[in-house]
Amino acid sequence: MASRPQLSPAVIHAPRMFETNSSNSPHSEGTVTVSCPNVLLVGKNGSWGTVVLKSLDKFRSELSLVAPQTVTPDYVRKGAFDLILLDSTVAPEHRRQLASELIGSEVSIFYTFPVENGCWWVPALRRGQDCHGAPAFRRNEFLFELERILQDQTET
Repeated sequence: MASRPQLSPAVIHAPRMFETNSSNSPHSEGTVTVSCPNVLLVGKNGSWGTVVLKSLDKFRSELSLVAPQTVTPDYVRKGAFDLILLDSTVAPEHRRQLASELIGSEVSIFYTFPVENGCWWVPALRRGQDCHGAPAFRRNEFLFELERILQDQTET
């Protein structure tokens, strides 16, 4: 009895979807669709750092960069963002309002807090859960947390 070679399923990149192969799938048999995190960067263009941007690129994140005055809870809901990163130009009252009005959503929000030679990343929401009082992350620690969040987003 001859055996047929086993083939790994192909991966097709499709934003904002996650589906496995089914009879209703428009993709060829044996393919898997992978989701891409939808990330909103709020603040100045150059404030994210290459290491954060590389992590976002590694997970093929869909990035949107906007000025702080543009961001409202309705804007976030309409954009179906998974993750929001706020830089230090976003006023504290704006951060609090945004986080409080998005409690119960699936979005995660982190903001930067400048310190002597860098910044801390402070969690405001994790998948819609209030993180007030949770420990902040140093810049190098945040990369691990960021990649964990992005990995979780690609698997849901």
